[in-house]
Amino acid sequence: VLQLELREAVTASLVEDTASGRLDAFIAALPLDHPGLVSEELFPDRFFLAVPSGDPAFASPPVPPESPALERLMLLEEGHCLREQALAVCGNVRPVAMASYGATSLTTLLQMVAHGLGVTLVPEMAMRPAGTIPDLKIVPFQEPMPLRMICLAWRRNKARHDECVELAKIIRGLGEAVLAN
Repeated sequence: VLQLELREAVTASLVEDTASGRLDAFIAALPLDHPGLVSEELFPDRFFLAVPSGDPAFASPPVPPESPALERLMLLEEGHCLREQALAVCGNVRPVAMASYGATSLTTLLQMVAHGLGVTLVPEMAMRPAGTIPDLKIVPFQEPMPLRMICLAWRRNKARHDECVELAKIIRGLGEAVLAN
């Protein structure tokens, strides 16, 4: 019998808990570099940009990844993989607000953006809740759009390997269906 427990944590904690046997598996963004884990790709998760709805710098999307407007990028606090992914998307543009602002959740960052404090990246899988925030606009990046790959990871040589592979198939189908809408 498979018992599902849902919890949110930074990737490093999920890796540690799974490698030590406290968790059977977890969903995260690649890359996951741990010799004791195996992962299976689930689906790509594209990045969009959340901006204040009245910001003239984003009146005509799509946004190039090297846009100077990304200097206003606000990030999650250290330890969140989304922070590192956002910095990778920015390339040579370095956010000037990085030291001034920080948040522990994407929801908090999106509220800060809606109040005009900057901009932030939004994974496609988080766009539905982001779209309900007043004074917030979600704009696309230029093609090719930046993305991350979402995976299911579990302990190598795990007795439940076959169950994890089946779970990955189910999650892959659900993820693709949700992102298609």
